[in-house]
Amino acid sequence: MKRWISQLIVRAFLLEGIIFGVALLWAYWRTIPLQQALQPTLSACLIGIVVGVFVLVFNYVIIEYGSRYVTALRIIHQLIEQDIFPIFKHFGITGALCIAIISGFAEEFFFRGVLQAQIGIWLASLVFGLVHIWSKPAIIYGVYTALIGLLFGGLYLWIGNLWSPILAHMVNNFVAILYYRHSFAPS
Repeated sequence: MKRWISQLIVRAFLLEGIIFGVALLWAYWRTIPLQQALQPTLSACLIGIVVGVFVLVFNYVIIEYGSRYVTALRIIHQLIEQDIFPIFKHFGITGALCIAIISGFAEEFFFRGVLQAQIGIWLASLVFGLVHIWSKPAIIYGVYTALIGLLFGGLYLWIGNLWSPILAHMVNNFVAILYYRHSFAPS
């Protein structure tokens, strides 16, 4: 099992590394000024962490309890249980941290720092949602993720520092992966 987890982490690093590489090339080619936005400040980092915790709690409440009443949320809940829980059920803190750091940094650098600067918050969030669709039933998950992308994009516009959405994304992914590990229960 440890080998499988290691392979998954390597694949994540490769995929997110490609996303980050494309973002770097695009930013260089289009001369997108990101130096200022990548200077970490205490306030930007703290706001990012707080927003990450908020997103985490919101996701839990809306998906866990909202799924009892709203069909779309029920589908998302089922997708998480069937497709996402099994991937992370054996992950430890180190694996969760690796995935959270690389996905949070690479995706926010690309989607907020580069893509949003080129095509705007709405389209960048839509593309963010689209890349989180892995099957036809997961289209609704992609819509939900696009809404989270709007939140992260708005956070970047408000704060003007990429570390806010980066840390929000990292916190959300890290704790969510640990939650998946500890609450996995096959249906």
